[in-house]
This record gives sequence, structure tokens and C-alpha cells, in this order.
Amino acid sequence: MRPPTVNLEREERIGLLLAAAAAIIYGSAYPATAIALRSFTPLAIAGLACTIALPVVIALAWLGILPRPSRAAWSRPSLVRLIVLGALGGLGFIATVNVAVALSGPTVTGFVAPLYAVAATILAVPILGERIRPVAIGAFGVALVGTALLAGGAPLGGSLPGVLLAVAAAVLFGLYIVLSRRWGARYHLDGTLITIANLIGRGPILLAVEAVRISGAIWPADPDPAAVVALLAIAFGASSTANLLLLASVRRVPAGRASAALLLTPISSAVLGVLLLGEVLTPVELIGAGLILAGIAGASGLLDRRGRRDRDPDAAAAEAPLAP
Repeated sequence: MRPPTVNLEREERIGLLLAAAAAIIYGSAYPATAIALRSFTPLAIAGLACTIALPVVIALAWLGILPRPSRAAWSRPSLVRLIVLGALGGLGFIATVNVAVALSGPTVTGFVAPLYAVAATILAVPILGERIRPVAIGAFGVALVGTALLAGGAPLGGSLPGVLLAVAAAVLFGLYIVLSRRWGARYHLDGTLITIANLIGRGPILLAVEAVRISGAIWPADPDPAAVVALLAIAFGASSTANLLLLASVRRVPAGRASAALLLTPISSAVLGVLLLGEVLTPVELIGAGLILAGIAGASGLLDRRGRRDRDPDAAAAEAPLAP
């Protein structure tokens, strides 16, 4: 019989591998979105992918593979807050980040959008009353410098509006994370329920908005086969499988360690951007990308032992980013 410590170490290794796999899949969504843009609008990509992923997640919850939402969450106060979270982390985030990909490309957006970790650290001070750590202040400054370098690095990051939209997406998701912490346990909003709410906002609701906006067919008459494959890859990858991998991860390892693996997301996006799209960061943009990674690491507590605190699994699951 194996000692308990051996089993625990094995579970932690599995948990970290699951989180790393989720991060790589999340990163793949950015170049996949760029490919899907050949035939679909930015909002249609998100709406179609998440509409496809929604019944998958609901079925898994119904079968008991995912934790079933608590009945206590169906009160009016809980539902109001669930709608707010779905608007921030679902509809608002995905619409903003997909337009950012269209304007600035997947590689730049893939580095800027994950700044939600920094945004959440700053927003937690006024909303949750948390004390900000000196390292977090430094991380915020470093991330800002990195973002400025990416935004001004022309030819790849030449679209300032796109970079600003990616920053806005990070702020929206950071606010979603903080409010999830504030409301999750108090109003019985677990990770499964919030994930479903996000997919509803990013899927059917976004599709309805886009149908009204373009006054035409969401699905083109003769789509590029590569665009269709990319759309399905997002639906069954970042919008479903990656989230399930992260849910499984945070039940095996502390959420802080799982979230650290998400630093692989922008790296995955950049590598796939080179392989699939031929996008290469300029030297200035590489420096900016490195500073952003350092800022995310600092905000996540990786550079400060006092910041490495275990968190509630359901709160961490609620924070799992649903990539575009």
C-alpha cells in the first residue's frame, strides 16, 4: 500500500498536467479565432462555438460528471448576481476579446487579455477589502509597460484600438473574478452554474445580438473549410474541454498553483500563431510580452510567498477563463 504522501504527490502532478493542458488549449483559441475570421464575424465565432459547447456542459452536469448546481441558487438575489457574472465573464468578455483578435491579431491579444490576473488583484482591494501586496503594485506597473510596448510595436501590434479592447476584456474578466469570489459561496453560485451562465451569454444571446446586427445569415453560404474546423476546435476545445480540465485540476492542487500553469496560455498562442499564421513578434514586442508574463506572475503570487494561498475549489472553478 502506497503512503498517503505518495498518492498526494501523484494527484498534484496530475493536477498540474491538467492545468497545463487547459492553458495550451486556451492559447490555441486565439489563432483559431483568427482562422475562423476568414468566414465568420468575430461575434458569430464566439456565439456559434459557445452555443455548441453549452449542451455538452449541461449534459455532463446532468450525468453527474460535473458537480450539479445547488437548488439554493435559484433564489432571486442569486439569479440577479448570476446574470451580472454572465454579462461580465460571458457576453462582455468574449465579444470584446474576439473583436480585439480581429483588430490586433491573436498573438498580441493572447498576451494582453490574460492581464485579468493583474486586474483582479487591483479590483480586489476596493471590492473585497484585500490588502494589496507590494509585489502586486510592481506587477501592475510592469504589465502596463509591457502592454505599451506591445501596442507600439507596429507591424504586428499596430492596432491601438485592438490592444485597448484586449485590456478592456482583461478588466471585465478581472471584475468577474472578484465578484465571483464575493458572491460565490454566499449565493450558492458554484463553478458549474457560472460556467453555464457564461456559455448562455457567450452563445445563444450573443448569436441573437449578432443576427440583429448583421441582418443576415450567421453561417455563410460557402465557408472556408479551415474556418469551420477552427470554429469546431474552439467549441470542443477552449469553450468546453479546457474548462473541464481546469475544473479537474483545481480539485487536485491549490488554485494558486493551477492558475500559475495558465501562464502557458499566451505562450501557446504565440507559438501556434507562428506555426499556423506566420505571425512573429518583433524584438520590442517580445520584450513587452515578457514584461506582461512577469506582471501576471507577480499578480498571481508566484513572486511572493505570502501571495501563495489556497483558495476554495468552487471559487477557483468560477475563475476558470472561457477562452474565445
